[in-house]
Amino acid sequence: MDPQAKKHALFEPLALVLLSLATVGTAWCSFQAASWGGVSQRLTNMSAAASRHAVTAELKSTQITTLDVLLFSQYMNAYAESNHALSRFYAERFRGEAKQAFEAWIATKPFENTNAPPHPFTPALYQPKLIAEADAAETESQRLWQQAGEAGRNSRGYVLITVVLASALFCGGTAAKFEGAWTRRIVLLLGLAAFLFAAVRLIMLPVQR
Repeated sequence: MDPQAKKHALFEPLALVLLSLATVGTAWCSFQAASWGGVSQRLTNMSAAASRHAVTAELKSTQITTLDVLLFSQYMNAYAESNHALSRFYAERFRGEAKQAFEAWIATKPFENTNAPPHPFTPALYQPKLIAEADAAETESQRLWQQAGEAGRNSRGYVLITVVLASALFCGGTAAKFEGAWTRRIVLLLGLAAFLFAAVRLIMLPVQR
């Protein structure tokens, strides 16, 4: 048997294993990168939709609050003029949230108690549902945005591993073409090192099913 051939008996099997595993790994990482990229895009769209909903709810709440304040101003004008029939007319037409705030404000006896809130629209009394809805939507938007960023980082992580595995494939495929024995070994070892690095990084990344 040729001593040189015996000396390098493991070269071709190692190169074959490297090429096989790197090829499978490249396909897997490409799939995962695309999957995580799709997740990131979907979460980004959902975050944008939730943000738009928050802005819309806040705008509607501002408009409704303006109407509530105007109606309360008419009530106060009628009350100041001792036109109790007209003041009751306005008070009976407060919206649900404004009516609750108004009744809670009246319960503090504001016309007698100097420590009472100056008006029913203090945060402790007036709590529009649309504002709470806007806050919840904005919180959801931020949560989805953070998840989208994490998914994007996972996608980029898989892309990086794909590049490293491509380097391993290159080394495994070209190592046998060099004439020098040490050159072949070094190139193959570089390919194996690249594959091991990619394998370690791959274990650390989450899997999108």
